[in-house]
Amino acid sequence: MSVRRDAGPAQGASARSAGPRDASSHVAAGLTVAAIVDAALAVIRVDGVGGLTMRSLAERLAVRAPSLYHHVRNKDELLELVARNAFDAFAADRTAYAEVRTLDDWIAVTTSGSHRLRAFYAEHPGLAALIQTKATPYRDVGDGSRAALVRAQIGALVALGVPESTARETFETIAHWTLAAVAADGPDELFSAGLDLLMLGVRSRLSD
Repeated sequence: MSVRRDAGPAQGASARSAGPRDASSHVAAGLTVAAIVDAALAVIRVDGVGGLTMRSLAERLAVRAPSLYHHVRNKDELLELVARNAFDAFAADRTAYAEVRTLDDWIAVTTSGSHRLRAFYAEHPGLAALIQTKATPYRDVGDGSRAALVRAQIGALVALGVPESTARETFETIAHWTLAAVAADGPDELFSAGLDLLMLGVRSRLSD
């Protein structure tokens, strides 16, 4: 990501449409990425992703909407920022993956994390769909808490001797199933039963 340089009056519009900036540009202008994302998630909790606008975010941050464009150029950039950094609350899961020593450990961490992730998505209407639209085959590459969590989950399997391609496929399967289950909005008991069955399959396949 490139750092945005201040543009003169005649260059303001073109500068706004340039590529995304790195985190230092937000800090230099007085806001951190964490503050912007926290405020965006607070709006989503109340109004859903559809209610997240530049104006609603500015109101949450107690800044004027035009001044927010110095930090986030448009709603598309804002949604990308949220998708990359929405998982700061899962720092404990990243630490837990670093301490995994067996496949059973990995399954336990992933199972508990999947339950928390489902609850997190339920508290933020529309966020699961947003994350899915931003998903890429190598979503562990890049910055932000989303990539860090994916790296930890895949890396823990690789450290156990699972081939990287299989580790990625396992992650993708669980991630897609969890997102689908969130979209289905079924009862907690059905989610738990389905997750247990999925983990039985993971254990059977990776134990071979």
